[in-house]
Amino acid sequence: MYPAPMGAAFFDLDRTLLPGASGPAFSAALRRVGLLSGRRVPGEGLLFGLFDVIGESLPAMVLARPGVRFTKGWDAELVAEAGREAARELAPRIQPFARVAIDEHHRAGRLVVMATTSPAELAEPLGRALGFDAVLATRYRRDGGTLAGAVDGRYVWGRGKLATVREWAAEHGFDLRECYAYSDSVFDQPLLAAVGHPLAVNPDPRLFALATLRRWPVVWLDVPDGVPKLAGFEPQRALLKVIRPELVPYCRFDIAGLDHIPATGPVILAANHRSYFDPMALGFALARLGRPVRFLAKRELFAAPVVGQLARSFGAIPVDRGSGERGPLEAAARALAGGEVVVILPEGTIPRGEAFFAPDLVARSGVARLARMS
Repeated sequence: MYPAPMGAAFFDLDRTLLPGASGPAFSAALRRVGLLSGRRVPGEGLLFGLFDVIGESLPAMVLARPGVRFTKGWDAELVAEAGREAARELAPRIQPFARVAIDEHHRAGRLVVMATTSPAELAEPLGRALGFDAVLATRYRRDGGTLAGAVDGRYVWGRGKLATVREWAAEHGFDLRECYAYSDSVFDQPLLAAVGHPLAVNPDPRLFALATLRRWPVVWLDVPDGVPKLAGFEPQRALLKVIRPELVPYCRFDIAGLDHIPATGPVILAANHRSYFDPMALGFALARLGRPVRFLAKRELFAAPVVGQLARSFGAIPVDRGSGERGPLEAAARALAGGEVVVILPEGTIPRGEAFFAPDLVARSGVARLARMS
C-alpha cells in the first residue's frame, strides 16, 4: 500500500505521452542488442506512420498480438537492455505538457502510472526515467532466463487494460472515481469511462466524437491548455508561415538581436508598450523565430469580436489589470514549464495623458514574479 495517496493518474504511452509510436525506438533497440535481424519487416515504417496519424486500429492490433510468439527464446536480460537503450531515446521525446501534468499530479499527492500495451521489459525503464510510480504493461512469460513466447496474464489493451488497472487500484486502495486517465485511443474507452476524470489526448477520430458526446475534456499535451489544434496543427504555427513585414507597406521594420532568444526551451520576453502598434511590431519580429508565443493580455481584449477568439486560439493569457490575481502568472509559469515563449508587457497598458511623455517607463512587478515562480 502507498502512504495516504490522493488518487492516481493513468497515462497511455503511444500518441499520449509520446507524440507518436514507441515501436520504432523499441525495434531499433532490439536490433542493436541482437534480438532482431538487421533488416526491417516490410511495411513496418508504413504501419508506424499510419499509427502516428490515425492511432490504433483493430486490424493492426489483431496482427500485433500474435507477434509475442516470435519472442520465444529471447534472452530476458537482452530485452531489458534494449528497454534501457530505448528509454534514453524516448524520454527526451515525451510531450512537454505531459511532463507538466506528471509534476502537477505528484504535487497534488497523486500517484502517476503508465498503462500501456507495450511489453513490460521495454516500457518499465522509460517509466522509471520519467518518474512514474508504477508501470502496468503486458508481461511476457519466462522460461528461466529466456522468454517463452506467450503472454503472462492479461494482454493490457482495451478491456484488458481496464481489468489490469482495476486490479492494481484495488490492491493499493484506490477508488477509480477519484482517478484520472489520459489516452488517445477509442480502444481505451473502457478505462476512460471507469475513472472520474477522463481526458482524451490527441484523440483519434472515434474517440474525439465520443469525448464530444460525453463532454470529456479534449487536450493536446504539446500545447498549453485551451489552445486548439486543427488537423493536428496549432493555428498560430500556420500564421507564423505567412506573417511578414511586407504586409504593412507603409512601415519599415528594422529587426535585430533575435539570435539572443533561444531556439528551444522556456523564455520570458519583456517589451515596452507605448502604442497600439506594439503587438504588430512584436508579431513580425517573433514570427522570424518560428516559435509560438503566449502573450499576457488585458482581459478586455478577449471580449472583442474575432480578436478575442483569435487571442484564445493563440494561447494568450487574460489578465485583469490591477486585480493582483495570481492565476495569469500561474498559467504563464505552466507555459514556461512546457518550454514555451511567454511575452509580457511590464507597463501593463499604454500610459495616458502626461505619463505618455514621461522619460522614465514605470513597470509592474509581473516579470520578476514570473521569473521567480518559474
